[in-house]
Amino acid sequence: MRKLLLVLLLQMGITTLTAQNFKYGKVSKEELLEKFNPADSSANATILYTEEKIKYEYDNDKGFYVLKNIYKRIKIYNKEGLNWANHYVKLFDKSKSLEEEISGLKGITYNFINGEVEGQKLKKDGVFEEELNEYWKKISITLPGVKAGSVIEFKYQVKSPFVSKLDDALLQEVIPIKKIVYQAKIPEYFFFKLHSNIKSELIPNINYLEEREEVAVKWKDKVPGPGGVINKYERVYKYKEKVISVNEENVPRLKDEVYVANLSNYKSKLSFELVSTKSFSSEVNDYSTDWDTIVSKIYESRNFGSQLTKDSYFTEDLDLLLQSLNSNSDKIHAIYNYVKAKVKFNNFIGVNTFNGVKKAYKEGVGNVADINLMLTAMLRYSGIDANPILVSTKTNGIPLFPTRQGFNYVICGVEVDNEVLLLDATEGNTTVDIVPEKVLNWQGRIIREHGSSAWVDLFPKKNSKNTIMVNATLNSDLLFTGKVRSQKTDYFAYDYRNEYVGVVAEDLIKNISKGKGEIEITKLNVKNDKKLENPILQTYDFIYEDGVEEIGSDIYISPMLFLTEEDNIFNKETRNYPIDFSFPRTNKSIISIIIPEGYRVKFIPESVKMVMSDNLGEYSFVIRQNGNVVQVSEVFKINFPIVPVTYYSNLKEVYKTLIEKNSEKIVLEKI
Repeated sequence: MRKLLLVLLLQMGITTLTAQNFKYGKVSKEELLEKFNPADSSANATILYTEEKIKYEYDNDKGFYVLKNIYKRIKIYNKEGLNWANHYVKLFDKSKSLEEEISGLKGITYNFINGEVEGQKLKKDGVFEEELNEYWKKISITLPGVKAGSVIEFKYQVKSPFVSKLDDALLQEVIPIKKIVYQAKIPEYFFFKLHSNIKSELIPNINYLEEREEVAVKWKDKVPGPGGVINKYERVYKYKEKVISVNEENVPRLKDEVYVANLSNYKSKLSFELVSTKSFSSEVNDYSTDWDTIVSKIYESRNFGSQLTKDSYFTEDLDLLLQSLNSNSDKIHAIYNYVKAKVKFNNFIGVNTFNGVKKAYKEGVGNVADINLMLTAMLRYSGIDANPILVSTKTNGIPLFPTRQGFNYVICGVEVDNEVLLLDATEGNTTVDIVPEKVLNWQGRIIREHGSSAWVDLFPKKNSKNTIMVNATLNSDLLFTGKVRSQKTDYFAYDYRNEYVGVVAEDLIKNISKGKGEIEITKLNVKNDKKLENPILQTYDFIYEDGVEEIGSDIYISPMLFLTEEDNIFNKETRNYPIDFSFPRTNKSIISIIIPEGYRVKFIPESVKMVMSDNLGEYSFVIRQNGNVVQVSEVFKINFPIVPVTYYSNLKEVYKTLIEKNSEKIVLEKI
């Protein structure tokens, strides 16, 4: 890691790690008595030791396979760290020839009781197997008897047939790591290029060694002879093995920040890019490292490109659907809604179909490629310029180098007037150009009908709006009564539908009331919650008790009433990661307050307007008095989905002003 980190840790006197015993089952009294991490006292837990060792072994029937051995020891300091007693392993489980297996699973929870170290072993009731879908399963591990002060450890081995893809070596976590050991032994038959995460502030020190191994390859053959004897043949191949290792101490935790799409994108890690493979007979297969060739190979796959040419399974149904439609816009919406209703998503993502579009159409269920390649094929059949777009979701990160694993999702793009409309039919609440937010990740690769490809921007261009209008009357008993009208468009409407459609009115009122103090809401009405092309419209009446403070003969009123923003989410001095708002947005509040008879305005806050650099956004707070009515208009606008770190100080200053204006008061005095 960086020299500065090493110097700081040495100054703190943390030099005893190498003397610790990290053998499984050898937890010390000192580890159990530790109350906090000396290098980071705010940490809820610490990984005392983590070890991951990768090696290749050979099976005469199936060839090479990968063994991954995992061992972790974790210290829990407080109740907030208890979730680290839960661990899960995701395994591919398609078929016997393509399945990953877990073995050797062990775990122990240690507590210091009556002056003694006592251990409680993981039992069968702490291990759960869950089928995520027909391709993946999850093994969940919950260590027993864990409490503040416990030390836990567990280990297991995963056997995988996927020799051409190695998982990233994760070298940082959201809690500190006192010692980390990583090792991968890779035969010369697999050549990987190594990449460090350039987004991370921590660059690991990588060590390389070369060892020699041998493998005995056996096979059977029939040779002429008495009785047609089956002879067994064996040949021993000696080969070189590259050993890649990382050994680090006192790795600082990755600290979370608000509006970060995927914190893991900033972890220190190593990624493996397969460049070539070699057979025992030295026949080399190269895997290109440019995007055009990678995209071309994906397109040429029978589970991708050929699926776009199939149409016989839907032509009769589609002809009936389109017979009265003339405009391309009507056709796009009709086909889009038809696919969403016809085929349900099985929650499996990937760029390739498994069952194929025809079977998915017949059975009414499919993965993301089944659904969106089917959508693309139908749109093309109807004369629409539609093409698949390869995407890396936010959880998959932004691909930093050309690799097939850089894409893990596919959507449909419709090219209209030099623009690309994005469509994803896997979710019920999506609309044209409103796709799941997990897909809004920088750029995707559109593949046109003859195999050519180009990058397309995935970020929304349109500004989503959340507008709230409050008409409030301050009564003589100093209670506010009134009505609220709100309108949500585009992604604000999409988010609302995902969270609240189907929620009973009572629970919805509880959610609206949350954080608003003493407020009573009645006559709640929501419109367009299932009309996806229209904004969400919401109205309700209210009685609000917390909006007034009496000091002497004066009355102090919060101008934003129950919409007051109190918490400054951008209050940290510095920022490490870009601010990801997902989509351009405008939050606007318009509040009208009728003052009761016998009072007049003694003071109102000043209006203000701030514009961020380079048109990134703006904030305005405008307040006016018109007779016995005070009107407030507040607008907070962000014009870009992602704000770079270099603009953080500007954003922080704008948000600081917003909090200050929200805290100011209107002052009324008796006439």
